[in-house]
Amino acid sequence: MSTPLYEKIYEYIIDQIKQGHLMEGDRVPSEKELAGEFDVSRITSKKALDLLAQNNIIERIRGKGSFVAHQQQENMESSSNGYQSSSHTTSKLVALIIPDFDNAFGLNLVKTIEKICMQNNCNLIIRRTGGNTKEEENAIIDLVKSGVDGLIIFPVHGEHYNTEILKLVVKDYPIVLVDRYLKGIPASSVCTNNQSACETLTNYLFTLGHKEIAFLSPSPSGNSTLEERLQGFHIAFSKQGLKMNPDFLLIDLISSLPQYVDHSESNMKADFHSIKQFILKNPEVTAFVVSEYYLSLTLMNVLKKLGKEIPEDHSIVCFDCPEDRFDQSLFTHIHQHEEEMGKKAVDLLLKQLKGEKIPKHTVIDFTLIEGKSSAPNQRI
Repeated sequence: MSTPLYEKIYEYIIDQIKQGHLMEGDRVPSEKELAGEFDVSRITSKKALDLLAQNNIIERIRGKGSFVAHQQQENMESSSNGYQSSSHTTSKLVALIIPDFDNAFGLNLVKTIEKICMQNNCNLIIRRTGGNTKEEENAIIDLVKSGVDGLIIFPVHGEHYNTEILKLVVKDYPIVLVDRYLKGIPASSVCTNNQSACETLTNYLFTLGHKEIAFLSPSPSGNSTLEERLQGFHIAFSKQGLKMNPDFLLIDLISSLPQYVDHSESNMKADFHSIKQFILKNPEVTAFVVSEYYLSLTLMNVLKKLGKEIPEDHSIVCFDCPEDRFDQSLFTHIHQHEEEMGKKAVDLLLKQLKGEKIPKHTVIDFTLIEGKSSAPNQRI
């Protein structure tokens, strides 16, 4: 592993003292000055100065700056060897904040993050929020106070940003978002190419002869993942030169959202009723693009209750589906590369901890998996 940038700044200051460029009582360059000189974030330069102060090589005086301490030669000699050994053996503490996870989506993501953290001498704390914004805020505050070195956050679904995430970004705190990004907040994120994925799903139905296609989803408002899936649905129609019927959008479902799990039975009944009325109102629909796996299960249940056969009467395609090692997948679906997403998230976080600059938005590819839920349109 390459030397973290804060260590390079640390060694630079020590070298300046040894060469006599900085003497006892001299002012040491500020966090801002060092950040500019080494092209790193201020949190990196601060870490270097904090470590120098911890080893009594400099003194930090609030409101005035940092100064070379007295007897700094002895301090450097006593701390140099110990610092070098501890800096390379002390493990990092990383936290993952996630609404929830299961074998449909999230489980492999969590497993991969844990695996890559272990390989890089990092301890991992996992905190589940249940999709509750307040729980997410509390988790961030608690974990930062407890001294974690960095955070990987799977943001909750909601129309409004979590201000605690914004505070972390403003402070240049090491953070990576997974599965979605927050518009207007320059935090690093790792996401599936959801727009392209939904366009691929919709085009797949076109190849089967379906044109009267509906789109089912929770509200996309404030959720970059769902917004991009809806965009991909629109774009697919546009590129085919087809007019999408706005009546074929059902985008106010809630039963698949983690924050409503406490009332899951009543919410599932509400969604069941909404989907049933939607199907009865739009009998010309022959296929459905569904943004989430659990909504696909509800849709399938509704269709069966109405005496419909899948895929003979209706085709269903969706995002995510648990793997069946002994049979074809239940649904034709977009398989998100969770392992690649988790590996990239940890890699970006570790680079931030070293003070390296990283991209703000990383897009991960996907795979279309054909399942039992789709077939050529029988009404042609």
